[in-house]
Amino acid sequence: MATKSAISGENLILVAELRQQMASRQSAVEKRPGVYRWWFPKTKAEELLAHFKNQNSLKGKILQERTINGKQYVALYFGISNDMHRRIRWHIRGPFRSSTLRRTLRAILTPITDDDKAASIVNQWLDSCYWEWDYTDTAEKAEQVETAELAQQKFAYPLNISKNETMPAAWIAELKELRANSPH
Repeated sequence: MATKSAISGENLILVAELRQQMASRQSAVEKRPGVYRWWFPKTKAEELLAHFKNQNSLKGKILQERTINGKQYVALYFGISNDMHRRIRWHIRGPFRSSTLRRTLRAILTPITDDDKAASIVNQWLDSCYWEWDYTDTAEKAEQVETAELAQQKFAYPLNISKNETMPAAWIAELKELRANSPH
């Protein structure tokens, strides 16, 4: 049985461009509930995932891939929010404590304890990613879409913890440990 993507693909933007929009207060992202997906350049996704000790957990998992502007990208994270504008602001500009994705990337990418220096490294990585989103009528509908996306287990989202049934317990435990041990 074919499965429909949880996100239509109509809203897709390079994070570097979105960061510029937000700096000029011209963001295309509205203060509405919705779902989102992070697309990492394939080479960077492979580099991130190579840091995990439990590489066997990835065997047999299907990572969603997509060509954007002639380059390959991999979806590593799927999320929801009751305010998409605030969520993306937290993910690309907020303090590490505001975003588990930022904490995960910090833990993988740098041992630096200085928040400003670590943020610069994480931001450079995120700027090469694409952020895709769709709005939902309510926060409850966003939760339903997330639950359905993660439950169908068509694709693995290795950077998700919550409701992530596609990755084995050992992978999730390592992900939690990375986040917990990251300076924030």
